[in-house]
Amino acid sequence: MIELENMGKPAVPIISGRFEGDALASSRAFGMPGLQFVIVPRIYRNLSKEESIAQTEPAFEDIVSLLTTNTNGGPQTSAKDTSEVHRFEGDDRLDTMLRMNEEFLNRDWGDGFPMLPATRSAVDELLKGTNLPPDHVVCDVPPGFGIATVEKIAINSAMAGAKPEHMPVIIASVKALSQIGGHGGKSLLMSTSPQAPILVVNGPIAGELGINARSALGPGRNNRINIVIGRAFSSCLRNIGYWYPDQMDMDTIGTTRKFVFCIAENEQMSPWAPFHVDKGFKPEESTVSLFITDGELDVQDQGNDTAEGLLKNLAYGATFGTRSLGERHGAERLIFMPPDVARPVGEQGFSKRAAKEFIHFHANASLGKMIQYMPLKGEARVAANWKWLENLSEQERLNITVPVLESAERYDIIVIGADRAKTAIMPSGPSAVTVGIDQYRR
Repeated sequence: MIELENMGKPAVPIISGRFEGDALASSRAFGMPGLQFVIVPRIYRNLSKEESIAQTEPAFEDIVSLLTTNTNGGPQTSAKDTSEVHRFEGDDRLDTMLRMNEEFLNRDWGDGFPMLPATRSAVDELLKGTNLPPDHVVCDVPPGFGIATVEKIAINSAMAGAKPEHMPVIIASVKALSQIGGHGGKSLLMSTSPQAPILVVNGPIAGELGINARSALGPGRNNRINIVIGRAFSSCLRNIGYWYPDQMDMDTIGTTRKFVFCIAENEQMSPWAPFHVDKGFKPEESTVSLFITDGELDVQDQGNDTAEGLLKNLAYGATFGTRSLGERHGAERLIFMPPDVARPVGEQGFSKRAAKEFIHFHANASLGKMIQYMPLKGEARVAANWKWLENLSEQERLNITVPVLESAERYDIIVIGADRAKTAIMPSGPSAVTVGIDQYRR
């Protein structure tokens, strides 16, 4: 749309009803605040041809009118001004905080849980945790590409209950998001699918801060730091990146993974070098890695004690979330492997690389099942190199098996968890980004 307008060719998008808020927010974020559009009731993707025509024909008159009328568009709700100072008064401090929370949550600035006030003193205290000046621009934040200064990050971190020593991790996490492939993961964050970030910390800072590396994806005292850092990061994503539900986050059903967690790798119980060393960092350096996940499966193992048996079970779990042939060329699998799986695999001679290659070799799925999400015939968007499948019977397609991912490099193994051979496997992609934390420490 932007490309057409820049070429001097007027364009009017057709917006399905639920996407009106997204259209308004996106037009502001991407430099077209006066964008005009027409609205139809339903999303086209799963409509029949007859239903598509029936809802489009009544919109033609409005489309022609907008294309032939010289207008800059009507008024639109402006994006939140993050430089505003909000003042609240109440009967006492608790009542004042409750009033603030009610107002902020009504504006969708929070995650639904109570927030702490980002007072001037609270923000100044957080700024002591980094060597960067308050007005330093860290990056822009997708999907809306708001500008993240250190002070804006501190404001959002204060509302999440962060401490000064958490700031370098939070800053590095925001920076990592901006470097994710595909314009900082913009299209994924705005998708109708349940993609969400997860943060993994490596190096000495994990122990210094008390980031849990055992049963780390859940509530409780042991995960307090995990929750606070993740919450501060997601607050930045929401209020700097404009990742608001039904505006720039169009998830159809949603996922609890959007309550972002920050976890640590269990480096002490791993038989291999930690993840950040795989990425070229030194063991003594501290880093945070950001993954974009798209689901979660608990892979239980009920008695395997050989490396081959454990890995074959994982390979079967790795077929989870396989939706299409096209996914093989971009998607990955994030494997949170507990010590009770990693240690016997490592002790029986498997390097991490060899384990990934073994999983890749055994993680196969039916080609016929992988194409069921989209029909081959008709007007489906099937690449030309797969058109030969149209000439096969359904049973012939089902009998063909292929690796679910493109290569062994598409698997990321991180040792994490407590006792018991239960592995978490998450469809993920694009490739994770790892950013050094020490550069932001005072």
